[in-house]
Amino acid sequence: MDRLLNLQTALSLGYVGSMIAAAHLSSHLLLPPTSWRKTRLAYLWLAFDAICNLTLEASFLYLSTQPRTVNASPSFFGYLWQEYAAAGKRWGSADPALVAMGFISVLIAGPLAGYCASLLAKGDKTYHYWLVVLSADELCGGWATFPPGWLAGSGELETGDWLLLRVYLVVMKMVWVVVPLWLMADSYVFVAQSLSESGVVDATMGMGVVTRKSPRKSSAAAKQQQQTGTITEAITSSRGISGSAYFLVLATIFLYIMPSGASASSTPTSSGYDPDGSTILFAPRNNTTSPSLLSTLRGILTPILLPLFLITFSITVGAMQVADKAIRRVTRTNRTRRRKLLSSHNISEKDSPKRTIIGFFHPYCNAGGGGERVLYEAISLHLSLDPNVVVVIYTGDFPAASKEQILAKASARFGISIDSNRITLIPLVRRWMVQDTAWSCFTLLGQSYGSVWLAFEAMSQLVPDVWVDTMGYAFTYPVVGLFDRKLPIGTYVHYPVISTDMLTRVAKREAGHTNDASTANSRLRSTVKLIYYRIFALLYSWALGRADKVVANGSWTQNHLNQLLGRKKGKEQVSVVYPPCDTSQLSTYSLERRKCTIVSLAQFRPEKEHPTQLRILAHLKSTHPELFATENSGDSSRSTPPVKLLIMGSSRNTEDERRISLLRSLSANLGLDKDVEFIVNATWSAVTERLGDASVGLSTMKDEHFGINVVEFMAAGLLTLSHKSAGPWLDIVFPSINHPVDSGGERSATSHNGSEEDGPGKNGEAPNGESKSGQEARGLGYHAQSVEEYASILATIFSQSQAELMPVREAARKRAQTVFGREAFATAWQNEVWSALELKLNRNRNRSDASREKAE
Repeated sequence: MDRLLNLQTALSLGYVGSMIAAAHLSSHLLLPPTSWRKTRLAYLWLAFDAICNLTLEASFLYLSTQPRTVNASPSFFGYLWQEYAAAGKRWGSADPALVAMGFISVLIAGPLAGYCASLLAKGDKTYHYWLVVLSADELCGGWATFPPGWLAGSGELETGDWLLLRVYLVVMKMVWVVVPLWLMADSYVFVAQSLSESGVVDATMGMGVVTRKSPRKSSAAAKQQQQTGTITEAITSSRGISGSAYFLVLATIFLYIMPSGASASSTPTSSGYDPDGSTILFAPRNNTTSPSLLSTLRGILTPILLPLFLITFSITVGAMQVADKAIRRVTRTNRTRRRKLLSSHNISEKDSPKRTIIGFFHPYCNAGGGGERVLYEAISLHLSLDPNVVVVIYTGDFPAASKEQILAKASARFGISIDSNRITLIPLVRRWMVQDTAWSCFTLLGQSYGSVWLAFEAMSQLVPDVWVDTMGYAFTYPVVGLFDRKLPIGTYVHYPVISTDMLTRVAKREAGHTNDASTANSRLRSTVKLIYYRIFALLYSWALGRADKVVANGSWTQNHLNQLLGRKKGKEQVSVVYPPCDTSQLSTYSLERRKCTIVSLAQFRPEKEHPTQLRILAHLKSTHPELFATENSGDSSRSTPPVKLLIMGSSRNTEDERRISLLRSLSANLGLDKDVEFIVNATWSAVTERLGDASVGLSTMKDEHFGINVVEFMAAGLLTLSHKSAGPWLDIVFPSINHPVDSGGERSATSHNGSEEDGPGKNGEAPNGESKSGQEARGLGYHAQSVEEYASILATIFSQSQAELMPVREAARKRAQTVFGREAFATAWQNEVWSALELKLNRNRNRSDASREKAE
């Protein structure tokens, strides 16, 4: 009983208990509640075996190779194994036989036990075969550990202590002998019965007898056997490559730990094994030197990281095999799904020209924002240009909202009417995986991982002829390429997932939406986050490069994408296609008789900075209260209506509703109840009506990738006041009235979308080449950066007469019509996006037709 009170014994038994508890917990998480008791017991042992081999056995393997032994180790796992070595002294020294078995246990038996447990949890009947393989391995290892010592009468086994004898030498070894025997017998019964009843042809026995099987099934089996791939195809498949890679890793690790020679101290003594544990595979270079801090850390981390690496590697190999199997099945059956889709539209390709199915990947097609306008404008364009085009939208909004409801909202919000008979919506049930709320930390990585799953889900339902991503999920492109390496892939990037600005902000420890104050105030967290961002930027750049055509929505996004992709000046760079704006209706409103209304038009997202807009209005009210005076206030000098802020936008989900509620509370706290009005999810006609009589369009988002709302303000005749950054500063409102560019500064390139008229100039020159000395007359709008500057500019605007502001309104509307209109977008989309994708599509079809003719 004294030994039970020993701390070493308590830790050893406690660790075993923790492994059992972990296995038991995983059984409750992974097994169905209705599982049989036998199933639960089998899973419990398999999970326990996997955990034990990948943690405890792995630590023994590490501690018994190179200049290390269990008895000489001061680490935690060394402490545990010294308890086990008390029962068998060979475990305290680096016995070659035990190390060899440890190699098999860690690198083969451990991952195989975990694989068998996963097969059992999924109900996969191939579990029985792999269980027999595992049981044979465990029987060999379990029986070869202690029984040889019993048979030879070795004095290295401790039989005088009841705990060491009965628990360690008997009970624990029986677990690895009796349980595998039971499971092997159980699987043998199942396999034998299944083979006897299935009637499968046994090519090994050569009898060629088929029993209990119809001739039709026999011929099908023979045909399937004839279609089996050759050995070369099996080796070069994803499964063959992954399996070969796994065994190469095993060989590499084995060569690493295998001793190159034996030193004098590794020779066994005449009495058997060295009780002091000085027998090692590699003699230490200097026994008198105390271990360094780095060596100590390696001794602690290696037993932990090695099993984690093996588990990760095993899971990766398994995932590759599963993905390869799924991709092959999808590719094989895609033609059938294609016919079903076309038949749902009463289309048959037998008697009509080959149809082109364009797949638009847009998980949030019902959000009602600027990105959705791009989506529906592009769809409308393709349907009008080619009657043989059928459009598929991969979205998570369907079937919660019907196709008719989604298209009706697009028509009401954007004024775009689309033929629903040539559109199919394919649901994405895993859309939650790309929501920022699903990932409390490592949000970028988590959302990118989620987009990979969405791509698999989308392609498994239908592989289109062309893949167009209109939301910028770059990590979907490698997945799409796995299903069809020749598939044309195009992407319209509204903003890069990660930008050099984000990296700079973290490096300078500046707080913001993408870098919270707690991280910015911590040097350690900032350093870790910067490393994480840089690694992610490399992965993002690689994924983005898998697309055949990348276009940006503005100069700011273009510059960042060129930097990420390493595309320098003089080489093929990312093109720019400005988002479309329906200026036809907005341009009909009069430029005169405007109310003193400030309009904000944006989705209720955090980066839109709606709270800043309320603070701007509060600051304006405190510094210029006369602007808010009404006719009944007694201020006779006030001849115009009071200033009012109108906040309009779409709400996508409960998070947006919560933000709207907080904005209403903030408005009340600032005393702006009578001065602010919220309009949520308004129809497009209601939005344009409000824009028609407003005076100022307000945008406060920093680094707005484009800013289509600013274009709509300009088309409606509003004076624009936007943040001095990104799209509104580089592309849209140029030149600026209050921030003229110095003669030596370069602000933006010439206009895109195929129009040079009224485009931004270079080196501080106006678009027509004139000097910008007449900046106030030539300016198209205002820019600001701080709350005080915003409020000051608003006061300046409301102090000017209609005659002074009329030239600005006219020039801004003209630029919106010529550069950012729907016609300009259609031309640019055809030239910059579709031309490249169509070229690759036609090239693939020509090659396919040529191959078919050659085969015939």
